[in-house]
Amino acid sequence: MPAYAAPVPPASTLESPLSNLVSRLAAAPRPAIVFGLGGLLPFVGLSLLAVVGPAGTQATTAQALLQYGALIATFVGALHWAYAVAGVAASASATARYGWSVLPSLVAWLALQQTPQNGLRLVAVLLVACYLADRQLLRPASLPPWIADLRLLLTSVAVISLVVASLS
Repeated sequence: MPAYAAPVPPASTLESPLSNLVSRLAAAPRPAIVFGLGGLLPFVGLSLLAVVGPAGTQATTAQALLQYGALIATFVGALHWAYAVAGVAASASATARYGWSVLPSLVAWLALQQTPQNGLRLVAVLLVACYLADRQLLRPASLPPWIADLRLLLTSVAVISLVVASLS
């Protein structure tokens, strides 16, 4: 009786999601990758300092991380103002784009009024909401496909950093 041999899946299905992401990001312009990853340095560095830094500086570090996260959320929202002006992704109305573009700034401002721990959590949720809104509003856009992958990577690291710091 011959032994059962399981079918071997194609090589493309054996790759991890991370390796797929990395290969898709290879199409991105080098400056977008370098500056995008560079923008994560304050998230990761301040998060680490908030957790393991000197006891007397942890609150100040968490506040600095909250401020940086709020600033980035404002920047991400403002991209939709530019998309509306440029007429990118015509499937979403200009009104929706202009409206969405200011919402992250308002929520980020509310986050700055909270304790650092609550504010960090609110900005983390806000960045996830920004990513999901971008996926919806930019779906048929004439933007390069690597942008969604880069946003996923940057948003994931930023959110993890904010949540980790909020738990310290």
